Amino acid sequence: MKKTLYNLVTAIVVLSMGMFCSCSEDNEGFITATEDDFPQILLPWFGDWEDGEPAVYKSISRDAEFIDSTVVTPALYTTVEWFLDDEKVCDGKKIHLSPLPAGEYILKIIATTTKGKQTSRTGKLVVLPLDGDPVPTDDISDRRVVPGMTAKLHGTNMEKVVKITIGEKEAAATFVANNGYDYIEYTVPADLALGTYRITLTDSDGNVYGGDKIEVCNELPAGEETLWEGSFNVTWDTPFTYLQTQFKELLKSGDTVRAYVTGEGQGTMATAWWNNILTGKGDPERGDIMISGSTVLEFKLTDYSIQLMNEQDGALFVGDGYTITKITKE
Repeated sequence: MKKTLYNLVTAIVVLSMGMFCSCSEDNEGFITATEDDFPQILLPWFGDWEDGEPAVYKSISRDAEFIDSTVVTPALYTTVEWFLDDEKVCDGKKIHLSPLPAGEYILKIIATTTKGKQTSRTGKLVVLPLDGDPVPTDDISDRRVVPGMTAKLHGTNMEKVVKITIGEKEAAATFVANNGYDYIEYTVPADLALGTYRITLTDSDGNVYGGDKIEVCNELPAGEETLWEGSFNVTWDTPFTYLQTQFKELLKSGDTVRAYVTGEGQGTMATAWWNNILTGKGDPERGDIMISGSTVLEFKLTDYSIQLMNEQDGALFVGDGYTITKITKE
């Protein structure tokens, strides 16, 4: 009996020591952080910025609720605010939002202490479309518009779209089939204020889909002329040759050629001998550009570029794993 009583007393002492030695902020009996400390956001974790852009913090599908929580210190003296695209959407250490339209959002969490000390974390929240949704491309020429102009928005499943909404302004949309590079055509509301807007797309049943963002400008880049538009898959065996000989007539020194592309691969503008149009170097020093997603390949031509085109049978786009949707010059 004495041994049993001794063991019980020992256990109580050990447990008591454990309680009073705790440094956790969850234990109000012994908290080391004070309201004079600088706040820290311990969770959620945010990756490092790269090339001036925040890292992707989380990806969810458009039918999923956005749920998360923060761990901050000093916990008892810190309030938390959540922002999406600079608009406050929640106060508190937990967030629970209804499903968001597809698109890319900038999430910012701000932690502020009772003494006014503040810190923040920023990341991208990517909301992914579902299979079958209308999904517009990131084509730069589609994403910059002028009030009153007739504009295009390319993408997949765009035949479902009958209306586009920019801010609170609506415009009827007409579908145009274009050899796999389909688009809707619409008139930008003439009374739209300049700025960046998140757009939505509506189908004939009234379903609304996210379309990401569009910029309403005073004017478009001057002098950009479309030389070719369509959909061409570039592989090592099938370079883009549609303008091979025409390039010599269409281009001059000082022109900027832009190829609007999408895919996961590599490529560049080259002569018909597969030498880089700017440097004249061939593989392995040709300098192919790595392509991931939608981007624009840009080449400012020089006298040497024009000489190369004339001496080496015109120009091509070479490489592998990407699709050209438009070629322009400026």
